[in-house]
Amino acid sequence: MKKVVAALAMLALLCAVAAAQGEVVQDFSFQIKDVKSGGRFTVIFNSHSYETSGGIPAPLNENYIRLPKGAVVRKEFKKKQYYCDAKKLVDQVRMDKGSGRFTPYMNNLLRGKPTPPKNAKSLIKTCRYARIGTGRVLVDARPYAADPIPADLMMFWTKPEKGAAATFRIVGIPDERGPSGANNKTIRETTPLINASFYNDPTPDGLYGYKLVLPTGPINGIQISVAEVHVTTTGLTLRKKKVTCAKRGHGKCVKKKVKKTNIFWFTQPPCPASGQLSFQAFYGYESAPDQTKTITIPCPKFKR
Repeated sequence: MKKVVAALAMLALLCAVAAAQGEVVQDFSFQIKDVKSGGRFTVIFNSHSYETSGGIPAPLNENYIRLPKGAVVRKEFKKKQYYCDAKKLVDQVRMDKGSGRFTPYMNNLLRGKPTPPKNAKSLIKTCRYARIGTGRVLVDARPYAADPIPADLMMFWTKPEKGAAATFRIVGIPDERGPSGANNKTIRETTPLINASFYNDPTPDGLYGYKLVLPTGPINGIQISVAEVHVTTTGLTLRKKKVTCAKRGHGKCVKKKVKKTNIFWFTQPPCPASGQLSFQAFYGYESAPDQTKTITIPCPKFKR
């Protein structure tokens, strides 16, 4: 009888804990700015996540964002000389920086004009060009770490994963100055590398084309929740040269005309009749209801 009472008491306790748990709130936003001639533009992405009762959010096991139809990676950027070996870069920085901070050392190493490399022989030149964006993240790693973990993000163009249209690698760099980094050597010296990939997965309604699959699951064996993300992506640009014959004489070209144009890594999505571009995010949880969120932004005035 005592065992039955104890079991019922434990069940009641678990039910009380479950009832006290709040919902996970997710929100995200996109902003397109600095639209330049030649198709260039900058994308700013922000997201926030929290559990309404202040508890640990349910872990994500699937997370992706759908992009407007027509925004695709140009084939000119799918060449191995543009792919950064981020692991080799991180290993070099970790070995060479000494007691210095990781992010400033990396920024100094990659300082300079991001010129498209002719080959992949130089790790630094390739990764300087392949760095498509930077940002900040706030990680919730409870119960492993009581304090939120702030970190820098760097994103590098890399070899596509199997079946993906394109892939970029994210380097997470914990801020050594924060409480978690200062007091925990494991956190301070962990520099995770995770992939995010674009897949061609158009939806029947014609609104979306690419699906950007974002990383989920434990990092180095630790289950985390991403509380905040702030990322600025400037992308990649190439300068193309087209040579045509301006004047011919005696059966051959005697004067050539050279036209140089800049091309951007992503094509510009056409503006729907609504005048709004739509983005959709999916959040799949292990122990909470899945969520789908949709936002729209006014179509940018892209320049040709």
